[in-house]
Amino acid sequence: MDIRKYLGLLALVLVAVLALNGRPADACSCMPSHPQTHFCKADYVVQLRVLRKSDTIDPGRTTYKVHIKRTYKATPEARRMLRDGRLATPNSDSMCGIRLDLGKVYIIAGRMPTLNVCSYYKEYTKMTITERHGFSGGYGKSCNCTVSPCFGQQCLRHREYSDGCKWSPFGKCERDYSACMPHVTHTVNGSISRCRWRRTQLYRKCLSNP
Repeated sequence: MDIRKYLGLLALVLVAVLALNGRPADACSCMPSHPQTHFCKADYVVQLRVLRKSDTIDPGRTTYKVHIKRTYKATPEARRMLRDGRLATPNSDSMCGIRLDLGKVYIIAGRMPTLNVCSYYKEYTKMTITERHGFSGGYGKSCNCTVSPCFGQQCLRHREYSDGCKWSPFGKCERDYSACMPHVTHTVNGSISRCRWRRTQLYRKCLSNP
């Protein structure tokens, strides 16, 4: 099947799923985002352990009591919220709520005021080494480079630009093993700065065995 027809069909399926699982005003719609994008756009990024949860503190929401192990970034407002050690999410799937497992350690990149399915949340033990390094500092050094979702084969022919990188949401190599970082190339006409996918050993290995 032609890749453009396949992607078009996939988009229609996603729209249908959203329509079936919630009212248009309630359904979550968010573009797939690279972990680096989640980090750069988040109000806070933390490593935490989930201690317990309650569905009675705030009507319509599930509130998780958490222990913040590390704070990678946070706005002043987010720091005040995190002091309480509580994170809230809608308690209904149709309202885009998420589910966290008690006792597990997660990396969460969220935006105020609540968590939802558009937030980044992943068990720490399931993250790649590249993801862990990214959230602990690598992504923060690369926020001037924008990662743009790209659909179809044509746009992936030129993955790197002066201000960002193209990324297919189906591309696990860039998601799991790389980051879009500034790179300076020295030429006879001077230095040229552009963003490009970092060529880690794991990234090259993934590309050779997609």
